[in-house]
Amino acid sequence: MKVPSYKSAIPEWRRFEELVSRIEADAGPLGLIVVSPDRIRCKFTGRFREVDASIRAKVGTTDILVTIECRRRGLKQDVTWIEQLATKKQALGASRTIAVSSSGFSREAIAVAQLHGIDLRELSEVSAEEINKMMRLDFVLFTHKRSAPVRVSLRSFREDPWLLPDPSEPEILLPETTNLFVPIFRNLETGATWSINDLWFQLQNVTDPFTGLEKGSPPVVRTVCFPYPGNVSVETPNGEVRLGDVLLSLSLWLELEQVDLESAHKVEYKAPSGEALQRLEFVSTEPGAEDWRITLQMPKNCSDLRQLRVGGNWPMHTSKRDETER
Repeated sequence: MKVPSYKSAIPEWRRFEELVSRIEADAGPLGLIVVSPDRIRCKFTGRFREVDASIRAKVGTTDILVTIECRRRGLKQDVTWIEQLATKKQALGASRTIAVSSSGFSREAIAVAQLHGIDLRELSEVSAEEINKMMRLDFVLFTHKRSAPVRVSLRSFREDPWLLPDPSEPEILLPETTNLFVPIFRNLETGATWSINDLWFQLQNVTDPFTGLEKGSPPVVRTVCFPYPGNVSVETPNGEVRLGDVLLSLSLWLELEQVDLESAHKVEYKAPSGEALQRLEFVSTEPGAEDWRITLQMPKNCSDLRQLRVGGNWPMHTSKRDETER
C-alpha cells in the first residue's frame, strides 16, 4: 500500500517567499530568528499586520527587526510599491525592510528605496554554468527507508512456558488482503485497540529495523515477535482469538534517489550594487519527502570555502509518514 504525500500543493508565490527566507537565514550569523510569514503589531493602530517574512536579532542589548516583502511578477517593480513598504516599515517599527522581486526594480524605485532604508534584492534562476564552481556538486544522494509486509502470523495464548514461535510454522496466517490500518487488536482490560501498522510504529520507537542494511541493496526480510500475556484479543477471518504472539515479517530496503546538478534549484540573490549570493538546492522528488533538501550557498565570485554555507532539511527519525507499503 503506497502512502500518498501529506504535503498540500503550495502556490509558487509562497514557495518564492520560503526560498527568500532560507537564503536570508543562511546568509546571516548564528542566532538569527527568521519567521515566514509573520504577524507584527502596528505601532499606530495596535492591530497585527502580516509580512512575508521577518528577521529578528539582538545587537548588543538592542533588539533588531527586519521585515521582508516579496513579489514574484513579470514586470519590474516601480516606486509605488517601495513607497507603500516605506509606510509599512515605519508603522511596524522595523529597522530595515528587504524588498525582493523576481523581475528587478525601476530606476525610481531604487532611488526611493535608498532614502527609506529599504534594501532591494532580485531573485532569479541561473544555469549550472553560471553557478560558482566551488558549489558545483555533480549530484546528491537521498536515502529512503522502504518497507513492505510479507506476512503476519499469530499464535494463540497458551499457559505453557513461553518459547519463541517458529515463523515458518504459523498457527494462524492472516490473509494478504488484511487491512494494515484497521485496529484488529484489542486489550481486554483497557479496551485500547491498535492495528498492524501501529505495531510497525511501536517497533521503530524502540529500535531501527533498518540497521545493518546496505544502501541500494536488494530487500531483506526480517521478522519481529510481539508477545502478549493473554490480555489481548485479535479479529481473524475465523473469529476472535485470545492472542499470545504476533509475528510480523517485513521486506526492508534502503532506496537511493540521485538528484543531479541540472535538476537542482539554482538561484542568484542580487542587490542593485551587483553583489550577489548564489544558492543550490538539491530537493527530493519522492512523494512524502518533498521537504528533503541539501543546500549550498556562497557569494557569486567567492573562492574562499570558509564563505560556503551548507545546510538542509531531512528527518532525523522515522515519522508517521513512513508507513508500511504494500
